[in-house]
Amino acid sequence: MNHRPLHQWQKEHHHRVKDFHKNHALALENGENGNGLLAKWERFVYKKGKALFKSAK
Repeated sequence: MNHRPLHQWQKEHHHRVKDFHKNHALALENGENGNGLLAKWERFVYKKGKALFKSAK
């Protein structure tokens, strides 16, 4: 029986989530998240939020 403690599974999960978000942010930066309406809105909100964040610094 292969037993891994719960915290090990959580650490692996968090690592996968971190990688997903990093790759998703890169796709948004490059405009590669799709051509649908939701994808366009997502890019719009991402770019406006990024500009707002930079102006607040």
